[in-house]
Amino acid sequence: MPYSQNLSSLFTHVILVIALSTLAGCADFYPIEKQSPVKDEFITLAEDDRVLYQQGTKAQALLIQSVLDEQIRNIEKAHGKPFLYQPIVHLCDTRKCFAEYTGINASILAAVTSNGLFLRSYVITHEDYSRWLAHELSHLHFRQQVSAFKTSFIPQWYQDGLATYASNGGGANKISREKAIEYILQDKHIIAIDSSSLLSDIWPLNYTASKDDWPKAWYQQHMNYRQASLLYEFLHPRGGNTLIRALEKGEDFGQAFLSVYGKTPAEMFSLYKRSLVEDENI
Repeated sequence: MPYSQNLSSLFTHVILVIALSTLAGCADFYPIEKQSPVKDEFITLAEDDRVLYQQGTKAQALLIQSVLDEQIRNIEKAHGKPFLYQPIVHLCDTRKCFAEYTGINASILAAVTSNGLFLRSYVITHEDYSRWLAHELSHLHFRQQVSAFKTSFIPQWYQDGLATYASNGGGANKISREKAIEYILQDKHIIAIDSSSLLSDIWPLNYTASKDDWPKAWYQQHMNYRQASLLYEFLHPRGGNTLIRALEKGEDFGQAFLSVYGKTPAEMFSLYKRSLVEDENI
């Protein structure tokens, strides 16, 4: 996967939770959110028991606590319903801590796993940390109701498009709307597939992607997220929550999408691109 010090990768989340569910011998696997299974290994923030932190990170934990309610409301509004279980946020002090609880030993700042939602304290050094939190809360909301096994068949553009849209750009902060639209109008964009698998390319593109290490791969990832969120923004008022509810019921993504929109994701992307061209010509 591309390196990024700021990257919040849903692909990594999917691989991880699938592996964990396989080890558990259970195909239908959901994050445990009624109570943190590792609560005793963290300090509970006295001001808010939804925030757990490591020694020396209380100041950062308080910052997370200060925006948590607002971001929960934003995600519930975008998803069209409340969380099933109270979100719990774990704040790690080091990469080692983060890797221990998520299984991700890379330059990733946030993840949703069997243990819940985890952030590295480094997230707080960025002014848009609240949007990183919201991006993960969106994934958590989805994962509370759609199992890891089933999400592995839902295209990445949809999952991160929803999360980036719901978090007001979380995960795509290095690419502006204007730059992403410029790429689309130049016919350089994501391919809106209608199914996915662990063996398929998670971010199929119609142009050659930047595969070098940071910063090119970092730029590419943010571009993908931003384009996916723009497409989701186009889709949402036309049946976004209806599709989410269908997926929560276990319906196949491609079939549910066609039922809601009457077109395939690729056809809807074409409509979105056409709308951009028309706007350019006004």
